Amino acid sequence: MNRQYSGSTFVALWVGLTLTVVAAACAQLGRPLIGDHIRSGYPSMSQNEIATGVDFYATSLTVVSVLGVLGWAVTIWSAHRGSRWIRWAAPVLALTGTSVAAFALLVRDTSGDTGLPPLIGTIGILPCAAGLIAVVLMFTRSATSANRDTAPLHRSPRARAT
Repeated sequence: MNRQYSGSTFVALWVGLTLTVVAAACAQLGRPLIGDHIRSGYPSMSQNEIATGVDFYATSLTVVSVLGVLGWAVTIWSAHRGSRWIRWAAPVLALTGTSVAAFALLVRDTSGDTGLPPLIGTIGILPCAAGLIAVVLMFTRSATSANRDTAPLHRSPRARAT
């Protein structure tokens, strides 16, 4: 059985990929914001310790973003090819990404404040919204039967042969 996904599904997937790249860029560009956030929670920390904390957060967020980009790329490619398994793998990826992003947004450090500045954490959660929308679109009847034409676009190789 071949699954076809609507254009809206692919728009949501590409938006999620784009937002993940933006979140990675914000993690690097937001280094001064992260430094100020750490400094406000730990005023007695030396500049060297703050720089180490900023490096840790920026590197962690970048690694998570790279993994997210890989997840988006595999999902887009597999959905485009009509792979059946992606309909079940996409929710797992979306829930994993949402869990990691929610943790980064909400986790409290020993100062009692969130580990990340709220702006950086919120930017990190934005791709998850696109992912959850894409998953919902993958499971709706109208999304899976949107392209009833005979064009081979978004179909598996087996479906093209018929």
